[in-house]
Amino acid sequence: MSTRRTPRRRGRPSMLAPDRIDTIARVLALGVSVGDAAAAVGIARGTLSRWLSRGRDAAEAREDGERPVPADDPYVDLYMRAAQARARMALQAVKGIMDAGMGRIVVQEQVRTWIDPETGAEVTQRQTRYLRAQWRALAWWLARTYPEHYGPNAKSFEQQLDEYRAEQHPADPDDPDMAALAERLAAALTAAQEAEQPAPLPATW
Repeated sequence: MSTRRTPRRRGRPSMLAPDRIDTIARVLALGVSVGDAAAAVGIARGTLSRWLSRGRDAAEAREDGERPVPADDPYVDLYMRAAQARARMALQAVKGIMDAGMGRIVVQEQVRTWIDPETGAEVTQRQTRYLRAQWRALAWWLARTYPEHYGPNAKSFEQQLDEYRAEQHPADPDDPDMAALAERLAAALTAAQEAEQPAPLPATW
């Protein structure tokens, strides 16, 4: 009778290997979408979204004091590195927008060095030319960062003051001005109702 044991079958190896995590983090650092990052590493968008969702949930659970689950470690690593990569890209993008809006982008720089004939000292002169300030870049940033003040539906300064005044000083029903206004509104409503009533029919003999 043979005593050979059947080799134990191993489970399916995880697709979330360390090298794939590195690649995903590098791709996301370029500012691409999650779908493009998934395509770049040869997986479906839904797969990467599930990985990131699992890592986020596990990371939040650990922050809340729950005991870490070792099986979640690679997903937490992926989520944290992906979040950091996207945050760094966002910071660079915002810096570029602000630099363009403020006119801080260098387009040309020249450095001249010569010897002063009188003193014999070396003199260095640097000339820098900047890109003209782009106000639209700042307007774009303001509209998205403070939409209530600078967005397309922003309220004027006077409207904000009126709302603040109404909140701080609500209408008092005993106010004489409010009472007079209520009387005028009631009279106008009565006149409108009378105008809508049909005219009486002429008397017949």
